[in-house]
Amino acid sequence: MRIKNTNVNSSGQRQMELSAYFTHCNLQPGHLALALSLAMTQAYKGGNFINAAAFARRLLELPDLVGQNDIRSRAQLVIRNSEQKARNEHALNYDERNPFDIECTDLQPIYRGSPSASCPYCRSVHSTKMKGSLCVTCNLAVIGVETLGLVSQSHSK
Repeated sequence: MRIKNTNVNSSGQRQMELSAYFTHCNLQPGHLALALSLAMTQAYKGGNFINAAAFARRLLELPDLVGQNDIRSRAQLVIRNSEQKARNEHALNYDERNPFDIECTDLQPIYRGSPSASCPYCRSVHSTKMKGSLCVTCNLAVIGVETLGLVSQSHSK
């Protein structure tokens, strides 16, 4: 009897989610091409063919991909093969059509319209349960506090 290791599947699923989130960061076109290529490959190998085809299409739309025929041909091959299989093996916490911010503590998407709190100093986005605690990104400001700018306090004796 063979026991299926669920940690491996959840680890692979999490890797696919994180690589998908990374493709929505504000990157230079060359770096975005690498991120899309990685996400496409991981989704394809993980059996998420619908997601792999979406990443491949976004990769082909990049203007700086003109001289890179190997990446272009690999993306076209992924689209052809993914359209034949046309299914996702794993349900990801990722919606490519709904804009989102990445929550800085758990690295989960916070979709537009969902409640969130941000750091007044570095503008990192956090879930509302983090409101009132120290920002984990900059360790300088309290999450959810509204200020006009950087406020410093000194203790005078």
